[in-house]
Amino acid sequence: MRSPHHCPRLRAAGKAPRVDHSGRKSGPRPRPWHAGGMRFGLKVNPAGWDDASYWAKVAEDAGFDGLWTGDNLRNPRDPAVPVHDGPTIIAGWAATTQRIRVGILIANLVFRHPTVLAKTATTLDHVSGGRFDLGIGSGVWPTDHGMAGTPVWTARERTERLTEFVAIVERLLSGDVTDHEGPHYPYSLAAMTPGTVQERLPLIIAANAPKALAAVAAHGDGWVTFPGAASEEEFYAKSIERSQALDAALDGRKIRRLLLGYGELDPWGSEDGFARLVSRYAAIGFDELVLYAPKEHEKVVFEKVANRLDSFR
Repeated sequence: MRSPHHCPRLRAAGKAPRVDHSGRKSGPRPRPWHAGGMRFGLKVNPAGWDDASYWAKVAEDAGFDGLWTGDNLRNPRDPAVPVHDGPTIIAGWAATTQRIRVGILIANLVFRHPTVLAKTATTLDHVSGGRFDLGIGSGVWPTDHGMAGTPVWTARERTERLTEFVAIVERLLSGDVTDHEGPHYPYSLAAMTPGTVQERLPLIIAANAPKALAAVAAHGDGWVTFPGAASEEEFYAKSIERSQALDAALDGRKIRRLLLGYGELDPWGSEDGFARLVSRYAAIGFDELVLYAPKEHEKVVFEKVANRLDSFR
């Protein structure tokens, strides 16, 4: 019987990373954020560091483009399920990988202030050598509000906060540290030293409401959506509807489009099913499919897909 951390039989990784005169490891360059073709991300909600490091190795060896984790204070459905701090896990990944991009989907503004998140993002960009992607969303779980000691916001306030939050983060990451008077996130005396490693750190925004999509159009380098639990066809229809709404908000501007979760469809059900998934969502404009790490019974198909991931791009 396999151990919980049985490593898939993936193709051999390339040459060992080089070490330059400074002692810093160097190796294969990460695939640029705006590289063409379908991108594949793996989202992991690790039970512990052994679990997190295992999936980091699997994802990088297989050629996944992105390695993602979430940002919640506890599991919203079951308090017994382990949940770790997202940015801390990402820091570990950043220090122990060479090529794969690392990121958070999504940073939760229920318990984060934009100045603090911007500082976290710049630090992770340095630890990763310029491989960090920042996803931001308004948060939806009452459990996060409860643990953070904040009242549950109305839909209107949630959108207002998201709009203000992402504008602040974009300004700070660009080096603009002008004081801000609110209404939700006032601050003064800001400094962002050092700045980011990347010329522009990718900002990915989770949004669906019209006013929130306006914030994506104004500030986002990418957009992520999760149409929720639904049948395969309902999920696909919702994805089309939301992508068309984004088109209207963007007014011709091009940004990355990420899809997270697939309703009742199991991406690891079969190789043919995975190929169909990629084809369908590429046809409606999605650039990156973010896939949850497989459960034990799904690993056989996962291994087959991972061993020829480039053939699905």
